[in-house]
Amino acid sequence: MNILVIRPSPTGEELVNDLNKIGIPSWHFSLFDFYPSFSSRSLSKKINELYRSKIILIFSKKSIYYTNLYLINNNLKWPVDAKYYAIGKSTAFFLYKYIKKKLFFLQK
Repeated sequence: MNILVIRPSPTGEELVNDLNKIGIPSWHFSLFDFYPSFSSRSLSKKINELYRSKIILIFSKKSIYYTNLYLINNNLKWPVDAKYYAIGKSTAFFLYKYIKKKLFFLQK
């Protein structure tokens, strides 16, 4: 059996290396990658939407990381009035480091 890992870089490559080391043939192909945006115009529009949101869905640690980086660089904080939902327990715990409030995640 071969495994195709579609996680973004660099975590996708790290997982493939670990799997190959233990004898599980694996390849990496990222469907998308995350990079910080340097366009303050588009980010400022999105940040206003973030503060108006009642529910915020979080899909990845990278999205948390880059959003938090933007907030710090612009002397902003995560919205306090929104309800946060994370996809996955580890993503929820990663988000909790920044928002320090109750959040919801899918449990298996």
